[in-house]
Amino acid sequence: MPSRIPFWRHTNWGARLSVGLFLVALFCIQCTQTVTADREANSRAVMISGKQIGQTSPEGVQHLLDLAETDHIALLEHCLANYRSQYRDYTCTLVRQERLGSRLGKEQTIEVKFLQQPFSVSMYWVKNAPISDRALYVEGKRNDRMLVRPTGLLAVVGPQTRKPDDQDVMKHTLRPINKFGFERSLEALIEVYAQARDQGDLTCEVGLTSPDGVRNPFADVDGRNTIVLIRTLPPKHDYPAKRTEIYLDVDSLVPILVKGYNWDNELSSSYLFTDIQFNIGLTEDDFLPEANGM
Repeated sequence: MPSRIPFWRHTNWGARLSVGLFLVALFCIQCTQTVTADREANSRAVMISGKQIGQTSPEGVQHLLDLAETDHIALLEHCLANYRSQYRDYTCTLVRQERLGSRLGKEQTIEVKFLQQPFSVSMYWVKNAPISDRALYVEGKRNDRMLVRPTGLLAVVGPQTRKPDDQDVMKHTLRPINKFGFERSLEALIEVYAQARDQGDLTCEVGLTSPDGVRNPFADVDGRNTIVLIRTLPPKHDYPAKRTEIYLDVDSLVPILVKGYNWDNELSSSYLFTDIQFNIGLTEDDFLPEANGM
């Protein structure tokens, strides 16, 4: 007579089988998520303690190029989100040239320190300083005024406070110090893009065209590989430039060169960022007057 297996053993075996299958399924899901996360993590370079770890993968660069070809705003928003999640501070050298009125000013070279929270900027002009060779701004400090160190005959007066958009200050720059930085620059670019798109004025291209008619979406800027976005706008008073060239570093995902041309096709502004070091551990103490020659 065949042996009878108790009912509770059937039930226990079935339960064990169900739990086993469930655990296998969880393991497969976890593996899939891990592979996906690794793939995404490896798709772009990471900056740690001011040093770049690796480079954006070919797949990651292709994704950026696909966005550039289809939607400049989506690409810039992607860069903005990446900036907000990745970077806390940086140092760099800014090479700036601006047209003030009808006159193209001299090219200036400025050493910069920047802290995201609280929003803090220190600038030191090493070439062609305007009315001051040092400027320090910490949002919320000194009644939201910046501290400047005058040059020339006014140097004997010592450091002075000024509003970022003071009339005398704005005679020497197109952008006040409280608009500085990759985050606020990306926000400003996106704002103009969205305005022009909504008004039906936006024309977008990717890359520069060589004299023989070959378009290259990439350009080398100070040894960095960049994707070039071209924005063209009609002559309206609320647009900053006719043609804007935005050079996005494919590794750090920030615009390391932005050039603007007016409706006479003259250079109106150029901002080149070199020697960028992210997340080097700057603190509020690095933005005290005594830490900045003032």
